[in-house]
Amino acid sequence: MPRADQLKIICVDDQESMLRLHRYAFAQLGVRNVTECTSAVSAIDAVLSSEFDLMTLDWNMPGTDGLTLFKMLRGNPKTAKLPIIMVTGNAEESSVKTAIAAGVRLFLRKPVAVKDLKVRVEAALGKLT
Repeated sequence: MPRADQLKIICVDDQESMLRLHRYAFAQLGVRNVTECTSAVSAIDAVLSSEFDLMTLDWNMPGTDGLTLFKMLRGNPKTAKLPIIMVTGNAEESSVKTAIAAGVRLFLRKPVAVKDLKVRVEAALGKLT
């Protein structure tokens, strides 16, 4: 069982307000080490230069979108096993099917609620202590 206070999380979202919400939600779970990235480019740089336990990834971002970034990360041996929670305000059935076909297994709807985040984090990493 992972200790929340020892987890290293990376949150990727182009909206600063969503990143603040993620940081708050993780803090409510006891997670203190949260790295924030506002683009796919900065996220790639971060995950290639440091180890993370989990990523939350916004789907709809300008430039490289979250699904494209997800596929890039899965294609790189260094990041292929990084647990990723896809965060989106778009839950249309066709979009979800596309993401599932690409390998996405964990979804979280915006705005992020602490209880929902906890369920997804524990699905990815195991029960938090």
